Amino acid sequence: MALQDPTDYLPDPNVLEPMALQDLSDHQPDPNVLEPMALQEPADSPEHPQFGSSDPDRDPDASKKTAVVGPSVLVPAGLQDPADPLPGPSALDPVAPKFPGASKHRRIGDQTRFRAACFTDPTPVPFDEIYEVGEEIGEGGFGTVYEGISKFLHEQVAIKFIPKCETDWYIEIPGCSKPLFAEVAVNLLLKRPPLSPYIVHMLEWFEEEDRYILILEYPQPCKDLLKFMVNNVQRVNESQTRSLMYQAVLGAKHCLDRGVFHRDIKLNNFVINTTTNQIKLIDFGCSDLVKTSGYLGDFTGGVCPPEYYRDLKYEAGPTTVWSLGIMMYTMVCRCQPFNSLEDTMHSSLSFNVRVSTEFQDLISRCLTYQPTERATVEEILQHEWFQQGHISEGAQDQGVTGSSDGQE
Repeated sequence: MALQDPTDYLPDPNVLEPMALQDLSDHQPDPNVLEPMALQEPADSPEHPQFGSSDPDRDPDASKKTAVVGPSVLVPAGLQDPADPLPGPSALDPVAPKFPGASKHRRIGDQTRFRAACFTDPTPVPFDEIYEVGEEIGEGGFGTVYEGISKFLHEQVAIKFIPKCETDWYIEIPGCSKPLFAEVAVNLLLKRPPLSPYIVHMLEWFEEEDRYILILEYPQPCKDLLKFMVNNVQRVNESQTRSLMYQAVLGAKHCLDRGVFHRDIKLNNFVINTTTNQIKLIDFGCSDLVKTSGYLGDFTGGVCPPEYYRDLKYEAGPTTVWSLGIMMYTMVCRCQPFNSLEDTMHSSLSFNVRVSTEFQDLISRCLTYQPTERATVEEILQHEWFQQGHISEGAQDQGVTGSSDGQE
């Protein structure tokens, strides 16, 4: 049942060549038909990864993050995502930016003290006095992203423009006196220290009469992970997949620990630094706060779990795990795991390449039909497949010791 990628493959499990970015148009699932999807380049894909798009609600899980290093040299040593406390009922303390052009600008032309500790208010200085806008690098259903540069720090950033509309969602978060535009709110939750190195963070934001402007990190050199996979004529082997997916799982776990449901985890919503092979989660346009009661109705995101088709209901944790399972399978097999809606509803899995028993078991745990029987993010990190010697001992210790209350 393998879905074929139009690219010709010359499998070589020992080589992973860096390559150019590509993107897949967001797939909006039809509850009646699940079209087979091969890994492929869309006809009109932009050259660069899209760093943001939109829609957002919550209730935290908890645990800790980590460093990851693999002998395959896919992941640099020392990537660490330290302990992650749950969002407290009274404090939202985003990290003071190393960056903000606004901070420097205010010291120059504005005596107002820069409130780096919170960022709950938009930067009061006019956007065009601080940043120059470059070429477009991505466009989605909720916004358009451009390269940009700080006029004061002369550093590259990604700039996302989001037009205001009547359907905009606003969220109340701890430490803020009023509801905030949803995509800004979830970015602020993720900005609380300690930061995760596996997420592209918002540096600051602006509000204008007809739009919001988000200033985002812009890792360089980077490519989105889907394009990285599609353009690579050699298959990514299990060892390489393990190193990349460990980081992806930590990024997803950090979101849940902060009470953020990304809701659109897929290959082209991760970027890979082609020098260090570090990956980061991008695009929080479909995000919501984690709700203990779950979500009912329309699914805003790219990868629907089977419970959505069955009940039109889904939850943050099990849906995140389902999406991670789809990612893992696709990276190794270079095709989608399910050929039809019927296959999805029966969790009919097969593998078109030779993979280890441990890998098959982990994929099966992530893609279990019943959400209550699916692995948790913590169980993924503790699974034998991730413990086979390709993750550093320090990474293992930090990555799997988190408890459900966010304390060690």
